[in-house]
Amino acid sequence: MANTRTLAVKALLRVNEGGFSNIVLDALLSGAQLEHRDRAFVSVLFYGVLERRITLDKIIKRYSSKPLEEMEPEVLECLRIGFYQLIYMNSVPDMAAANETVEAVKQLGFGKASGFVNGIMRNFIRDGKKFDFSRLDKIGRLSAEYSAPIWLCKMWCNEYGDEKTEAALKSSLGGVPVFARANTTKVTPEELVSILEEDNIKAMLVDEVPGALRINSVAPQSTKAYKKGLFHVQDISSQLCAKAVGAQKGERVLDVCSAPGGKTFTVAEYMENEGEIIACDLHPKRAGLVKSGAERLGLSIVNAKANDATVYDEKLGIFDRVLCDVPCSGLGVIRRKPEIRFKDPKEISTLPKIQYKIASTSAKYLKDGGTMIYSTCTLSKEENEQVVKRLMTEDGLVPAELPEELKKYSKDGYSVTLMPGEINSDGFYFAKLKKEVK
Repeated sequence: MANTRTLAVKALLRVNEGGFSNIVLDALLSGAQLEHRDRAFVSVLFYGVLERRITLDKIIKRYSSKPLEEMEPEVLECLRIGFYQLIYMNSVPDMAAANETVEAVKQLGFGKASGFVNGIMRNFIRDGKKFDFSRLDKIGRLSAEYSAPIWLCKMWCNEYGDEKTEAALKSSLGGVPVFARANTTKVTPEELVSILEEDNIKAMLVDEVPGALRINSVAPQSTKAYKKGLFHVQDISSQLCAKAVGAQKGERVLDVCSAPGGKTFTVAEYMENEGEIIACDLHPKRAGLVKSGAERLGLSIVNAKANDATVYDEKLGIFDRVLCDVPCSGLGVIRRKPEIRFKDPKEISTLPKIQYKIASTSAKYLKDGGTMIYSTCTLSKEENEQVVKRLMTEDGLVPAELPEELKKYSKDGYSVTLMPGEINSDGFYFAKLKKEVK
């Protein structure tokens, strides 16, 4: 089993170099001759260590005579994998975890460090694998306990309060639910539940979001129902955002940053596939994903194309609705993309300027009386509320009323902040704005 651990180490190192977790792991596993059980083991180690790295490092530091930054990257990742097994994987006996981790160190060409790794792990085992963060200050405890960067804990506590922050951080750990959206142009949600059962997939309706299902499957795309275009995978937060668009049959809708297309598809289904949706993305390949997704679902009103959302193109014309889901820091989807924990906050600080430029450009496509949804999958007031405030003060947009069924999530009637865990959704923000009739 040591080869599975070395694979996990190699995948973690590639993420450290800037790779996206899902792409990195898929690429490595596709080239490895592993049985299903071993593939699952690599995945658990890989995502587990990414998710718990900050916690693991806190504990390793207490047992290591050498600073973490002075270790060879391969050795450090082996230690993280070893400690993850000791703390979070009861299925792996302690001695087996230690021995196989040492073997992985040797296989990676760092045999001189094997005694060092062995000693650290055995000392931790000898101490009863105990660790306690209760003596740390509030921010330090949150960071260590929930494996979150200090800067994020501080920001969320300041912006959303201690209680909501801890709940959000807690929900960022552990299994991720899979939600889907029934393609109501072809099937009812209730019918889809029955059809999925025929594929031995258990699904249940989500009461808070009509048309949404929670699916008990890690690979719903392999089902017959998916291939027939009866649903697409989409978190319920994103589904609520699509509902907020409020698009009606026969209207003209622009989705300026559409890929991979989930919100576009849901809006098209609300429109009963009557009207027109121009679905754009900067990169032609990603626009192609939207096109193929719409074709699979039979949503003929979707016209996917490459377009730069920061540059106004009068050839596109004017629209009844504009959906502006801007590139963001992704802090609301940490549970799906654990590497977001290691983003440099300086990089994030440059985003609001870009987000405003995209949103301001998007507003130019609105007809008089038309509405725009500004949305992100992040929890940052600088990226959310402050950008919306600029749109109202500098672009003349005004708040628009949300659909009645969404008002329970809103404090002001036009914007929604979904904290992770509140309805088991990702963290998400959207605001509905209107261009006044001249």
